[in-house]
Amino acid sequence: MATEPGSTTNTEAHSKSEVEWSNDILFIIGGILTGIVNTISGSGTLFSMGVMTLTGIPLVMANTTTRPGVFFQNLTGILVLKKFNHFNLKQLQWPPILATLVGAMLGAWCATVVSNASFNLIASVVMLGLLITYIFPAKLIRKSKIKFPKSGLLIALLLFLGGFYGGFVQIGVGILILVILSGAYQMTYNEANTYKLIVILIYTVPTTLYFSLTDNILWRPAILLTVGQVIGAYGAARFISKNDKAHLWAKVISILMIVATLVKVWFY
Repeated sequence: MATEPGSTTNTEAHSKSEVEWSNDILFIIGGILTGIVNTISGSGTLFSMGVMTLTGIPLVMANTTTRPGVFFQNLTGILVLKKFNHFNLKQLQWPPILATLVGAMLGAWCATVVSNASFNLIASVVMLGLLITYIFPAKLIRKSKIKFPKSGLLIALLLFLGGFYGGFVQIGVGILILVILSGAYQMTYNEANTYKLIVILIYTVPTTLYFSLTDNILWRPAILLTVGQVIGAYGAARFISKNDKAHLWAKVISILMIVATLVKVWFY
């Protein structure tokens, strides 16, 4: 029997359903990897954005859709780390850290007005930079000798720029915040990593609301990624509370995801 124009056959509907389910599974797996890597160090957003890109979602939309997952993953990581590691929030200077809010909101606005082509170029440059640091590690974070003057204004400026970057691109912001906190407050890696989660959580609240209100979040993949990220963050937080070398293996899968994302963006 002939199929009327515009109608969908059972085979086509079944194929579409299979694609949706396979994408859903991919989103959850990508979310788990994102939560693990982001909690251990940073740049885990490569996985959530990479997975969405591989399923056909434009990179500029993937960038904003990741934000609900970033919020819940950081919240989970903080709660678990607080349970296993007692940290003192009084060590931080809160006025400079609140500067990330202003920077992040400005960056979030830029993320909603930039064209897909321009964002592809910007994100690709960022990913290439991360790829270089992974392949030729400078040990900048763990053995950093960077020291910033004890100036609240300078720290505020640095965190403002970090917030702008995080609100705009998000990829790799964890590493950037780690460097700023390590240099400004002379923290150990584990201390800086914990406070990094707090700083990112603070600015992610208003940016996520902004992206939601401006219809820049695809909620189905966002929710599935969030589920995965919470699972990954919980497991990773428990792991790094007992293991100082948890970051080493994450580099390999991060490199693979960067390469896969760049190939998809520019060649397919």
